[in-house]
Amino acid sequence: MSGHNNVSEKAYVELRGVNKHFGDFQALKDINISISRGRLIAALGSSGSGKTTILRMIAGLETPDSGEIVIDGKVVNDIPGSDRGVGFVFQSYALFRYMTVYDNIAFGLRVKKWDVATINQRVKELLNLINCEGLEGRYPSQLSGGQRQRVAFARALAPNPQLLLLDEPFAAIDAKVRLELRAWLRKMITQLGITSIFVTHDQDEAIEVADEIIVTNKGRVEQTGTPRELYVNPKTPFVASFIGNAHPVENYDQFQFFDRLGEGTRAIIRPEFVSVFKKGENKQFVKSAEEGVVEDVIFRGSSLELKLRLHGVTIPATRSVNDSIIEIGETVDVFIHRLIVVDGEKIIVQHNKSLKKESVVI
Repeated sequence: MSGHNNVSEKAYVELRGVNKHFGDFQALKDINISISRGRLIAALGSSGSGKTTILRMIAGLETPDSGEIVIDGKVVNDIPGSDRGVGFVFQSYALFRYMTVYDNIAFGLRVKKWDVATINQRVKELLNLINCEGLEGRYPSQLSGGQRQRVAFARALAPNPQLLLLDEPFAAIDAKVRLELRAWLRKMITQLGITSIFVTHDQDEAIEVADEIIVTNKGRVEQTGTPRELYVNPKTPFVASFIGNAHPVENYDQFQFFDRLGEGTRAIIRPEFVSVFKKGENKQFVKSAEEGVVEDVIFRGSSLELKLRLHGVTIPATRSVNDSIIEIGETVDVFIHRLIVVDGEKIIVQHNKSLKKESVVI
């Protein structure tokens, strides 16, 4: 799957050269996306990046100015959303307040004039799938946020759609339930084998749940790939800065064993690029480590998040809670393994020269 002009013939969902304006604002700019059947895809981007507009295009809730939307080999631009075989889960649940759980789930089936016995069977299957057996007589106001969202999933799945679209499905739910629902959603969609696209601005959510991620920025697709590909091998400066805990550094050549790769370049450093040692505990990198001072220590449960002052620059690092305690103000040994150098639109991974590795252009 690719962000630019590499659309697979076997794709289940495709956007081909799609553009969309809202007045003078261009929300989508030449979008080309290819999604394989049965995949769970996240559209990840900041507010206004175009991710929700992409979802609404596929659902038939918006019409492109130009380009084609293809589902299962058929151009669907002129086909109403209700006839596209798409289920849609909204951020705000959008359940009918005056209907019971049963009636909410059965609503679309009644519209399609399914018979009563088949509706009963389907609702029962879905209540079992979403772990809400026994709640069919309750109203939305009598459910928790997590239960309401599960019912919204069930209602979208009721007519057996071939494609499930979810718009920030966990945004209205508290953090603990959100984590539980993420795991549940991934398990459910894997079990059903249904092609699914969900919009999120939460990196952790996208990385944890999705098979592949589409990163959007200012109406364009910056890069598409697996969470690991985006993290390890960013293709654009935006993706390098957006994914992970990225910290910009201008004068990166002041770090030992790193060279400036051209005028006007800047570097990005992430916590996992940095190893921190108490004085005397480092054996492997002792000759090539530099001295830094700990400015801050934040406890994150399984790890400590550190801010270090090195050559007048503050850089991030992490350290296991199982390691010896490091205090604010302590002088420590710091070893930077690599940097991501941004040169215009080009990305270069520069490794610490003491590791005797070449710089790698990506």
